[in-house]
Amino acid sequence: MTKIPYILDILDQPNSLKTALEQFESVSLAPLAAAIRNNEFDRILITGMGGSLYASYPAWLLLANAGLPVLWIDTAELIHHTPALVTSKTLLWIFSQSGKSAEIISAIDFGRIQKPAAVIATVNDLESPLAKASQVQIPINAGAEHTVSTRTYVNSLAVGQLAAMALLGKDIEVERAELMHTASAIEAYLSSWESHVQLIGKSLGFPKRLAILGRGPSLASAYTGALILGEASKFMATPYQAGEFRHGPLELATPDLSVLLFVGPQETRDLNLHLLNDLRGYQVNAFCVGSEKNDWQIEIPNVPSIGLPLMEIIPIQLLTIHFAEQIGVEPGHFFRTGKITLAE
Repeated sequence: MTKIPYILDILDQPNSLKTALEQFESVSLAPLAAAIRNNEFDRILITGMGGSLYASYPAWLLLANAGLPVLWIDTAELIHHTPALVTSKTLLWIFSQSGKSAEIISAIDFGRIQKPAAVIATVNDLESPLAKASQVQIPINAGAEHTVSTRTYVNSLAVGQLAAMALLGKDIEVERAELMHTASAIEAYLSSWESHVQLIGKSLGFPKRLAILGRGPSLASAYTGALILGEASKFMATPYQAGEFRHGPLELATPDLSVLLFVGPQETRDLNLHLLNDLRGYQVNAFCVGSEKNDWQIEIPNVPSIGLPLMEIIPIQLLTIHFAEQIGVEPGHFFRTGKITLAE
């Protein structure tokens, strides 16, 4: 049995996710949902940094597809370059695992941005400055996490989507059940995690260059996948929106390029598989991550659409273990940073 903290956190994700889902309550969001229906906010602005920001992307999609005026921007850009996006009628929704990273602290002192109408905090530490500065807290309930984000990321994806649905005034019980099903699928997948590390490692090897592509909710997986490959295994990968990859980066398609492409939601699945076929035709070492059978596939269990971005990140977490082994470092060990970023 491994004693590496990062791997133990990966393996504990199903239990942590089930706890977060059991404890999620939408009651505190009901007044904000009513205010949204009554057009009391001029906009909803979702912000965060790193994995917390990426975890909020599926929630942004849900609100945007409902026709709401909702923006998605990282907190550093918000406080330094677009502070006018926050007005006195804005509903500001901040995602932060710690609730006390540098940019978040700068945001909630309201010296650089205007004080909004209300603040929602999706946060793990309920004693953090962010939690105390917010009117509504959405707990991640991931417990203590000392290395690269695993449980906090997956839980943020889950509760963020449930909270978005609650803000739309919808009942969340069907989606809670679907996410519970996803947690069980992750648990089954991780029961043979060492075999998956070997299989994924055999497919990818140790590439010279790696691009990670996704669309829709899977874009969260692409960006977070590249983030944790650098953070946990010191391997540099480049994330792209899959459609944008054809607009220039396709010139990188040579045999020394490897690609991981998330098959993703039904709406753009055929487009993604067409791109995969084109990349294979260019002799790129390209693989899709999905549940449909394919000759060039890293297979994951089939889960409901709301659970797909949670399931997708698991094989990338396991890939970080493989790459760390190739480089000769302990996966998830920090050399330059730490769990909480305290400097801008």
